[in-house]
Amino acid sequence: MRRENLKVVLSNQLRNINNVKAKLELAAEVLTVLGTMFDEQAVEILADEIGPTLYRWVDTVPETVNSAFLRALALSRANRRGASAAWERFFTLHAGRDAFHLLAYAQTLTEEQRFEEAARQLRLALTRHVPYAFFPRAEKVIAKVASEDFIFAREVRIAVLSTSTTSLMIPVLKALSLRDRIRAEFYQGLYGAIDQEILDPESGLGKFRPEIVFLIPNWRDLSLPALSPNEKTAITRLLEVQKALWQRLYTQFGCHVVQHAYDLPTEEPLGYLAGSLPGGRSRLIQLINTYMSEEAPSYVSLLDTPAVQRRVGERWEDSMLWCSFKQHPSTEALPDLAEAQQAHLRAVLGLTRKVLVTDLDNTLWKGIIGEDGLEGIQIGPGTAVGEGYQRLQKYLLDLKNRGILLAACSKNNPEDARLPFEKHEHMALRLDDFAAFYANWEDKAQNLRQIAQKLSLGLDSFVFLDDNPLEREWVRSQLPEVAVVDLGPSVFQWVRDLDRGYHFFSLVLSKEDLARSEQYRTESQREIIRTSSHSIEEFLSQLQLEASVVPVSESNLVRVTQLINKTNQFNLTTKRYTEAQVLQFASSLGAWTGAFQLRDRMGNYGLVGVILCKPNSNADEWGIDTWLMSCRALGRQLERFMFDRMMEAAVTRGAKEIKGVFRPTGKNGLVANLYDSLGFRKLHESVEQNIYTIEVPPSPEITATYIRNVSAATREQHS
Repeated sequence: MRRENLKVVLSNQLRNINNVKAKLELAAEVLTVLGTMFDEQAVEILADEIGPTLYRWVDTVPETVNSAFLRALALSRANRRGASAAWERFFTLHAGRDAFHLLAYAQTLTEEQRFEEAARQLRLALTRHVPYAFFPRAEKVIAKVASEDFIFAREVRIAVLSTSTTSLMIPVLKALSLRDRIRAEFYQGLYGAIDQEILDPESGLGKFRPEIVFLIPNWRDLSLPALSPNEKTAITRLLEVQKALWQRLYTQFGCHVVQHAYDLPTEEPLGYLAGSLPGGRSRLIQLINTYMSEEAPSYVSLLDTPAVQRRVGERWEDSMLWCSFKQHPSTEALPDLAEAQQAHLRAVLGLTRKVLVTDLDNTLWKGIIGEDGLEGIQIGPGTAVGEGYQRLQKYLLDLKNRGILLAACSKNNPEDARLPFEKHEHMALRLDDFAAFYANWEDKAQNLRQIAQKLSLGLDSFVFLDDNPLEREWVRSQLPEVAVVDLGPSVFQWVRDLDRGYHFFSLVLSKEDLARSEQYRTESQREIIRTSSHSIEEFLSQLQLEASVVPVSESNLVRVTQLINKTNQFNLTTKRYTEAQVLQFASSLGAWTGAFQLRDRMGNYGLVGVILCKPNSNADEWGIDTWLMSCRALGRQLERFMFDRMMEAAVTRGAKEIKGVFRPTGKNGLVANLYDSLGFRKLHESVEQNIYTIEVPPSPEITATYIRNVSAATREQHS
């Protein structure tokens, strides 16, 4: 049988053979013809047409990637023991990791109650850009895996309110939430009843009490004619209604609102004029979106639906689905829309990535610097490929300038790896743009661990960029918490490949974000002082530390919320709050809040610590709700400075006792003994939490002896 005709005739031949033995002989011939070339379609046909007898017979044929795949399919479909082992064997023979193959593997793992490994395989599958067909096939296994007791990074209640059908959207969001380690409970609002759900306190939404709400309208809801007589009136009326709904949600639930911008009609009778004439429908919709963005309070973020629509293209809308089921956008567009929704969700919950680690040879330039030399690599003007690589570098430079840390991880001689950054005139990136630079012949997964340790950041904040698919799969297999970007075959699409993951999507940009790269460079100067000091006391003395505290307010709300949602290691309770919830806490009766800044003679650390306290049922007793500090401030006595200011405030407010809670996680072990070290007495100890207490003395002593307090003396707001 000729290979080029195999797919055309195979299915018909198998159907026309009634004898099982003859079918198996044909299957053996097919596997022989295929040899080492993996042909998923042909093997799928064999599995479909021959059926359950395969799982015994396939053991008798020589092992190839095709026969291994056939065995995995046969055992999975027959629900036989050994299916997961068969999939594992297939993956050792086949370097690729197709999402549907990983799903089949996860299903067998679930049957064996190996839920944690099943979750890992599902997450690997969902790092790919998968089509909508994946999600209904995965729905049951995802529900089963998500129901098991795993450690999730966040837990949240999400309401989805729309004027379109959302039943097909929810499974996509559930799958992506599992991928992002978010334990999400969803409420699906009544179809087309956004106003009723929000305004009625007895509605399902009111009983659900969401923490995040997606508001999903579409262009039809505006009921705009092709040409409106008065733009201003239409915009003003809509904004009044919209702002009232936002305010109602905030007042009732203290939640964050993800407001979808209005998409645009895919067909306009006015054509070009719809976007250019005053009152033209497309123009008016774009103005409405702009005004919503400008008028949105801090607890509302606007999802750029038209940007998703442009990315999806003509697949965005399906008129048959709308007329038949009120489904909008089309099912094909739902994965892209859900990725944008997840980006907002991660940003609100503090799960935005912070570090981009990139390979060098054939990733930042074309060629191998150690072999081709400085003149032999392609970067910049002169060739189209060189300009493509330069475009990628400029994109990375823009990421660095907005606060994303860059790191290099290359299998290379160090002196060769540095040469292009030092000598090549067309490099957009230079050595000082990198917070860490690792060029050696070590395993890349191990190098990533070293970079994480150097930067004092978790691997779950890393994104890995490498042109080599084998290196990508290795990092995925060893470090599943790292986001690995699947790069296409051409450098001209790599910026798109990186951008479409929304890895660094953020709702705000704080001054600390903009200064982050400079702060990490300054840290190397502090390290020189540390290594030359004979004691920790000498080190702290030489730093000339100064710190201050101010209340949490709208002026520092963005940064405070960032810290609350991103800090894992020095965080005693790991509670997570939206901006709206932080603001509500700060304004609640009797609350005391502290936002702490630190600087030394090398530079400013920025706002790096937060304490939230409020009276318990007894007004004389304070409870510490949140106490956290950025890892950049570790070893500087800032935790003692924070304790000192809290005790001073307690004295001023008349508190007699302060209670604190330590809730252990997999990441905050370094603060397990903090309360003990500060003189608190342990009241209760359990697996879930330890409770401590300390009496407030009339005149607390200063414990942060190496930090000068530069807060305004006896601030009125702390009295």
